[in-house]
Amino acid sequence: MSAFRRVALLQSHPRTPVWHDFYVPDLVELAGLAAVIRPLVEEVAIPVGPTDRDPLPAFERYLRRHRPDLVGISSFTCGANSAQRYAALARRHGAVVVMGGYHPSALPEEVLACPDVDVVVRGEGETTFAELVRTGSPDGVAGTSFRRDGQIVHNPPRETIKDLDALPLPLRELRPERCGLRGIDYHTDTVYASRGCRGRCVFCANHLVGGNWRPRSVDAILAELLTIPPLPRGRRKKVKFWDSSFLAEPERVERLCRGIIEHGLDLHFRYVAESRAEDVVRAAAVLPIMQRASFARIGCGVESPNRRTHATLRKGLNLDHVGRAAELLASAGLQFSKFLIVGHDGEDEADILAYPEYALSHGSRLQNTTFFVMTPYPGTELATRTAAAGTIESRDWDLYTNHGAVVSPAGIDARRLQVLHAAVALRYKCSRRFAAGRSAQGIISACFEPLLLLATVELQRDGAATRAAVAAALHDALAAAASTASRPGRPGRRRARERLVACFHAAGRAPLVIGVARDGSEERLLLGAGAERLAGAIPVHVSLERLVGLAQRLDHRRLAADGMTLIQNPRAFRIAWLPSFGRQIATALAGLAGMLAFNVRRRLSAAPSNGGGRADTASTTRPGD
Repeated sequence: MSAFRRVALLQSHPRTPVWHDFYVPDLVELAGLAAVIRPLVEEVAIPVGPTDRDPLPAFERYLRRHRPDLVGISSFTCGANSAQRYAALARRHGAVVVMGGYHPSALPEEVLACPDVDVVVRGEGETTFAELVRTGSPDGVAGTSFRRDGQIVHNPPRETIKDLDALPLPLRELRPERCGLRGIDYHTDTVYASRGCRGRCVFCANHLVGGNWRPRSVDAILAELLTIPPLPRGRRKKVKFWDSSFLAEPERVERLCRGIIEHGLDLHFRYVAESRAEDVVRAAAVLPIMQRASFARIGCGVESPNRRTHATLRKGLNLDHVGRAAELLASAGLQFSKFLIVGHDGEDEADILAYPEYALSHGSRLQNTTFFVMTPYPGTELATRTAAAGTIESRDWDLYTNHGAVVSPAGIDARRLQVLHAAVALRYKCSRRFAAGRSAQGIISACFEPLLLLATVELQRDGAATRAAVAAALHDALAAAASTASRPGRPGRRRARERLVACFHAAGRAPLVIGVARDGSEERLLLGAGAERLAGAIPVHVSLERLVGLAQRLDHRRLAADGMTLIQNPRAFRIAWLPSFGRQIATALAGLAGMLAFNVRRRLSAAPSNGGGRADTASTTRPGD
């Protein structure tokens, strides 16, 4: 009989919620850990879902009802603060607390400085955690750290699991509600075809848990896929192969694709994977069969378009392979997703602002780029370098999300780097839509995601920040994103959505515009342009202060959870949520009404001097607008 009878497993949550269900964790790692310990205990549960509106109260309700003996908490760095709050609740209810994952593996002593944490599991967790559950003590258990007589003891590291096929399949049926769906019914799921990585990039913490690259057999992967049920009514579930190097062995991937087709799994799922650009080039002959097996997208970390930067990243990437990979994937009908990181040491503002042009050089069809901020995650060589150089400005783990700037590389302070991150994302999104022939309406809508993300991070960074200060940061991002491009004009009269021009106002600053202007036979993208008189334009005036205020008043976690539930499974929406959901909707509507009133006032004030037919954006917004 094991030392513990009832075990609860959970993953700590970041402060800022995810807004797209594709990126919401599906807890397959916890389900795998549950499968390993289930024969050892009477009860194992995953009580907190990744889209819970109030995760900490939900966990406390579970603790009162079920009284687990042991609580295991998995934590990324962005969830380190919430992990401590979960640990405090568990300790208050008498449970032993074990913490694992990337952050505890990197900083076991810091995590054990929290009096509510009893044991840290370092590295790969299944074997170590199962031994802890069985014995009840970390004494002699490899891969653990713990306190003894006031001193921290680090047991020797545990070897990684060599035979991954020997692990039981994840108990997906234990997973709690996510976007209104439970267990095996999630709209997206994850399968790992391998663990670890053959590389050792200076910014990556994969080695802390994953270790060296180890593949699973094709038969084991197919067996797991066959346990995942399809969605009803013929819809396809998204399955993510979240391996670091999915295409490391092209022949193995080809066998997997043939197995997927043979078992009819191409009819039920749409697959995405990540790999290295050079692996994509080596796997050129396999890409067509991947497309037939219902693979839709391959993501590759490119990090920077500058060769001198790659010389310091120890990634071993040949940038020539990136363009070739883009061509091969497009020929096979697969989308190519690139990941670029701003904030490398040695790159100045001009280097950073050139990122969107590089991203667009691979085309706009079947191409997409996501921009991150260079983050010195604990346990990485980058963290050691930046700490030695004194360029880390914040150790607020809530900001360590890949989207929060916490370093000051090349003399660029973290706040300015945050602005530049928003600027490159804004320029890329708008320019990509313009190149794809989208209307001004579609182009303008693309700018709000980077602006709202910037506002959210800045409010999170400094809770005392004024709306005016954050609005100024948004204005700076729009100004830094300034760019022009042209495309052939369409014959005939332009429709209303093609004539829209967004005019962004911040107190004490000249407004900036985003729109599309007709110039003879061409159309020009006006992105972050200064004051202009646009004949025939339909102006939409936006107060950046009001935009920040809206971001400040909304309960992002509840709104995201409610919204994704309504989209994915409306029947799961609970009547008890209506009051708070109604308040959030009322807050959003009030903010939009304020925006509309601001727009009307600006248009009325501009009408007399413009003869009613032009948008005058030359005036400076007054304080209070």
